[in-house]
Amino acid sequence: MRRRYFVVLVCAYLVWVLCYELVGHAAAQLPTYDLTNALDRVIPLWPNAVWAYEACYLLPFLPVLVARDWHRINVWLLACLLANLSAFVVYFALPVSFPRPALGESWAERVIAFEYAIDFKAGANNLPSMHVALSWLAAFGCARQGRSKLLVAAACTLAALISLSTLLVKQHLVWDVVAGLLWALASWRLASALYRRRVRPELSPLANLRRALGGS
Repeated sequence: MRRRYFVVLVCAYLVWVLCYELVGHAAAQLPTYDLTNALDRVIPLWPNAVWAYEACYLLPFLPVLVARDWHRINVWLLACLLANLSAFVVYFALPVSFPRPALGESWAERVIAFEYAIDFKAGANNLPSMHVALSWLAAFGCARQGRSKLLVAAACTLAALISLSTLLVKQHLVWDVVAGLLWALASWRLASALYRRRVRPELSPLANLRRALGGS
């Protein structure tokens, strides 16, 4: 079961990257809005926070690694899908851009410079922050899996550090982070409700995942 879900996750990850890039490049052609506020201006650049920021790309694999309740993993996958689809709409409606700071030559700053270089110009895919939303959704997916409270606390702590890191490396604004957290909470609740309506106890978790995604 775990191997099958890893295959599903890797396929979903690749499709997500493609869609994220396509949406970002298209939304970047639109007029952008700078939502920088007073709090953003006083938050310092802290280059070493980039290591927490990069952890977001691996965190989505953690729920499958620790899973025992595969129906909860189905809710997590459905929540990620809902979060992204709804965020893509907002990226077109409200493409956000803001100035980035000058960087030095440390290894951490070189990694940040790489992130800036591959980002969308002039701006897009910022509000809500998917770094924040997907990190918290992964933490929710790790919860109630019959694992130790320490593991769940570690997943939530990592999600919080990733959220903070988006501000400290100047990849997101405060409103992006707030929206990302709200997106995670709303997507999880909606996914849970939709899954409960579609689930059939006699079917396997993967069959129920297909049903939740619109299959028969």
